[in-house]
Amino acid sequence: MRTWIGKIRQRFGGRKSLRWSMVRRLLFGWFFPLFMLIFIIVFFVSENSHRQIEQTIMTSLEKSVQIMRMQLKDCETASKNASYIPTIAEAYADFLEDGRQNTFGKTAESFLEQQYAWHDNCRTAELVMLDFPDMKYFAMNNSNGGTYRDIEFFYDAAEKELLEAAKTLDTGTTLIGVDGRVYMVRNLMTSKFRPYAVLALELNQPSFMESYGGIWGYENAAVYWNGELLMGGQGEHEQTLPEDIMTALQNREELYVEGGRREPVQVYRKMSLYGGTLVAVVRIDKRITHAEMNTLEYLFVILLVFMIPLVIQMMRFFYKEVTVPIRQVITAANTVREGALGTQVENKEDNEEFWQMKDSFNHMSTQLKNQFDKIYLEEVALRDARIMALQSQINPHFLNNTLEIINWEARLNGNHKVSGMIEALSTMLGETMNRKEEQFHSVAEEMAYADAYLYIISQRFGAKFGCTKKIDERLLNIRVPRLIIQPIVENAVEHGMDITKQGRLEIRLFERSDGYLCIEVEDNGHLSEENKKKIDGLLSPGAEVAKEKRVSLGIRNVDQRLKMIYGKDCGLFITGNDKEHTVSTILLKMDVPTEQ
Repeated sequence: MRTWIGKIRQRFGGRKSLRWSMVRRLLFGWFFPLFMLIFIIVFFVSENSHRQIEQTIMTSLEKSVQIMRMQLKDCETASKNASYIPTIAEAYADFLEDGRQNTFGKTAESFLEQQYAWHDNCRTAELVMLDFPDMKYFAMNNSNGGTYRDIEFFYDAAEKELLEAAKTLDTGTTLIGVDGRVYMVRNLMTSKFRPYAVLALELNQPSFMESYGGIWGYENAAVYWNGELLMGGQGEHEQTLPEDIMTALQNREELYVEGGRREPVQVYRKMSLYGGTLVAVVRIDKRITHAEMNTLEYLFVILLVFMIPLVIQMMRFFYKEVTVPIRQVITAANTVREGALGTQVENKEDNEEFWQMKDSFNHMSTQLKNQFDKIYLEEVALRDARIMALQSQINPHFLNNTLEIINWEARLNGNHKVSGMIEALSTMLGETMNRKEEQFHSVAEEMAYADAYLYIISQRFGAKFGCTKKIDERLLNIRVPRLIIQPIVENAVEHGMDITKQGRLEIRLFERSDGYLCIEVEDNGHLSEENKKKIDGLLSPGAEVAKEKRVSLGIRNVDQRLKMIYGKDCGLFITGNDKEHTVSTILLKMDVPTEQ
């Protein structure tokens, strides 16, 4: 309804043009002289205009650099597809078995064509097999100007240098410039992390440099990699960054260097990438950047002589027609920044410009909220997929049937001890199989699984092992992630205590005063500083787990799942107390996240 009324008012002249509002106030303010005020305004506005010009240029450069960063990230992601999509790896494994090079070549070139021949930021893609140097494959992006000359240049001038650089990359990525061409290089690794091929993507330089053309006063631009010219420049930039510029950029990311009144302005922006330093340099025509400021100065001189009384009327006008609307939009923008997405600004402006500005802001705020909600749902789905991947287990149904046959044989022979242990093992196997594919179950079901394991241990060690429980029965119906207690109990039995002498275990479950559900497993083993450091390293995000034992991987699995489900405040914490015992604490929230 409001939009419909606004269109009627716009059509019949309800909202006045900002320009004609200014003219009317100029006419009414002609007779009120304020000579000194205009003089002061000239000085401060000129200085402020200069700062705004500099800020505008730096902001535009920052956006251009971010666009380049996203383009590089897009190319990096595309290069990783050669590793994450198993097409080449599987074809190479088949080739090693059957020796059919033609079949592998067709598969490799087809993959390169699909992945890179239409990529916006790639010009060509080359694949070189390390164990078979004569096996080389490529793809060209004709829409970006890729030709056979580019392929010939790669093999004649760039291949040797890129292969040499790839030896030090491991699983990383780097940029290499060769005679004005830019390549992104990475290794393709086997399952044992041994490189078997090198992938090189020649980047399409025009697409990377295009965003810099939108900077106000742009003259030309160049990009340096580790101090050497990588792309752009158009023959007007040095091949190597000057040492004084490199020194000035060591402890900062941006640098604004002015020349003379007629000389260009040099703007630098540094960013760290792929283990190196990327510096974007933009040359700005100072005459263009200062043209508006010079015009402003001349205008104020004229106003000083002929229209001094204008100031009072203009102050009133700008406060009502400009300052107030802008403050309303700024206040709403700060509200959005604080998290209140979808905030709307009341729009009752008379002039066209600010009505359009507020209407655009309201539309943008609504779109931002919709996009945020969409991204949030996608992240939730991704999180649940990762959780399901961590919880997935082998589902050997035949083992259950075999255990049941052995159980009946033990009963028929009167061996009830073996029968009980088989039943406990069957309980553990059934829980591991997770036939219902549930992520969560009750605390009571989780304790039943742990009890089955404890029964087997108690039968194995007899009086040398004892376990007590202190369980708040009111919490038995709380739903928790599956398989979080038994791995901790197993870790305490296997590593925490000397069970050959006398092992004691106590399991406590209670609700903390801050509303968190706490599960503690305490054993009578001593936690040394060496073991504490090893555990802390195992539970850290970047831990190397390839050589770890199954039990160690189990407690890491528990910690990772709890953090993904409930956040970083929850997880597994292992400490030693003042009684020289070891306490393993599982901390999680009482409310279970919604299962997708």
